[in-house]
Amino acid sequence: MPEYNIETSGRRTRIVGVFLAIFVAVASLALVALTHEPKRADSSPAPAKAAIVPQIADAKSEAEIIFRGKSFPSLKRQVLMSFKGSVEDISVVEGQMVQQDQVLASYKLDRDALNHVYRVLYPEHLLNLRKNLSDQNINLEKHLDIYMPNRKIELQRVEKDVSDIKEMFAKGLAAKAALDHKEQQLQMSKKAVLEMEENVKQIESSVTRSKEDLKFHDARQKRDLELLEWQTQRLYSDPALPIDVAYLKAPISGQVIWMNPDFRKRAELPAGFHTMTVAPMDNMVVRCKVHELDLVKLQVGDKGTVTFDAIPEKKYQCKISRIPWVSRNPALEVPADYDIECVLDDSDLKLKDGLTCNVKVTIKQ
Repeated sequence: MPEYNIETSGRRTRIVGVFLAIFVAVASLALVALTHEPKRADSSPAPAKAAIVPQIADAKSEAEIIFRGKSFPSLKRQVLMSFKGSVEDISVVEGQMVQQDQVLASYKLDRDALNHVYRVLYPEHLLNLRKNLSDQNINLEKHLDIYMPNRKIELQRVEKDVSDIKEMFAKGLAAKAALDHKEQQLQMSKKAVLEMEENVKQIESSVTRSKEDLKFHDARQKRDLELLEWQTQRLYSDPALPIDVAYLKAPISGQVIWMNPDFRKRAELPAGFHTMTVAPMDNMVVRCKVHELDLVKLQVGDKGTVTFDAIPEKKYQCKISRIPWVSRNPALEVPADYDIECVLDDSDLKLKDGLTCNVKVTIKQ
């Protein structure tokens, strides 16, 4: 059995321990060198800081916000049927350009609507007022031209008789009773003339009131006629137009952007029926939903660009024209969204109502 040398084994153990200590020391120095920044010279900090600060300022001077939206005409006008009736003719098609007051369609009024037209054109109470005023004028003329002159002539005759009786009574040729009787007739004649004058005043006052009433109702009938002509889009003074026909006209110049599918010839439609919509398509706006965190960064007048999904090859310029104060969803459980509005600077006829788009707005921070 070989002899184990304890002294040699202990020497080897010490040598291994020394090497391990040296390795740990070197590794520690390397780790310190890697994790600690080298010491800078005293003159270096100022230029380095001066070079970095402008870059950070430039990066934060402007920012872009992108949100989704849809296109809308800045103005829409509905064309409604004011009365119930059946469609006679439609002279435009969807998408057609029209001018203000251009005839779009015509329809024939139903019986109830036609009766309303007759009541406006020939109001019964107005006819009665005119007849009453005519009768009063005739009665006034009779009183002034016939009754009053006859009463005055009778008064003059009685006055002449009284004067003659007085002369005869003074000569003793007439009795006192005859004179008293004539004087009574004279008083009755004077009373009759006064009553006639009072009747004339009452008739004249009644004629004045009738004229005022007629003037008021004439003005009212004129307003009713103007309203009727506006509702039917026609003049009733033209005898060539049938009285039971009404028209639809363009309220503004623009494009027929929508027609009701039920609006067609020979269709019987109710009063207030929405037949079509006219809008000027050369002045479009974009409405976008914006989160509250982005809304506070926007201002009216901020400019941006609009790219429509259907027209990706062209970018339209826009600016924010309206920022609301009330959110779309006021519930406390969810963040607020707002509907802003942007006006397009260069609208064209390629744009339609309801096109989706991306709006990119550049803001200054």
